[in-house]
Amino acid sequence: MIFWLMTLSLLNPELFKTTLISSRYTKLSRSLSIMNDCKVKVLGICGGIGSGKSQACTTLVENLGCWAHIEADKLAHQVYNPGNQAFTAIVKEFGSKILTKDNEVDRKQLGEIVFSSPESMKKLENIVWPYVKSEIENIKKSYEKDLELPNDKSPILVLEAAVLIDAGWQDLLDGLWAIKVPHEVAIERLQSKRGLSRDEAEKRIMAQKSRRGVGNVEEEVENGIVSGVISNDGPLSNLEEKLSDALKNKSFWYS
Repeated sequence: MIFWLMTLSLLNPELFKTTLISSRYTKLSRSLSIMNDCKVKVLGICGGIGSGKSQACTTLVENLGCWAHIEADKLAHQVYNPGNQAFTAIVKEFGSKILTKDNEVDRKQLGEIVFSSPESMKKLENIVWPYVKSEIENIKKSYEKDLELPNDKSPILVLEAAVLIDAGWQDLLDGLWAIKVPHEVAIERLQSKRGLSRDEAEKRIMAQKSRRGVGNVEEEVENGIVSGVISNDGPLSNLEEKLSDALKNKSFWYS
């Protein structure tokens, strides 16, 4: 191509200028078209404790070109900040007994209440989950307005949450992947990485079994809620390869 342009510049300078301008215009038009057609996708990642869903999200963003990692848990923590509307609703529901001397939510006190009563837990979730969903929507809008997508990134936001399905956030997603791991592998990871005893690890794993997308992955796949399943029972290099293949596999996304 370069040799052809050099030859053309010598034989017909005017035609060379026209060809070069046309080529640049075509490239610019293609770039603008890609930018204007750019739709920010949200990829949901769920999975039980010890499954490696956080590692999967990190790999997707740092190694495989996804744009950003949204952690629902961190957004949920903002609910407890004084002055937040959700903070006011929580105090109204559970009373001032859950507040510290500094007028902040005593999470340990609140935890004792909700973990001992499914009804209380449901009330807390009904306050927290809509707030988090609204924050996720706002984050997506902020990225959609940002046209400066880095050259090495794809317009995919990775949303990590164990409660994605229970919270009813599927309508935010363009795909939902469940990260699965054998029970014994999860136990070993919790013991080695978090210093838990086997009994403690077992309890935490079993506590999440009732979560949709954790204890009933096959059912959620059949119902079309989970669009892809990633088995994370090997080294990190294997996980990265599986995630890379999944990104390119249309069947791993909602139609």
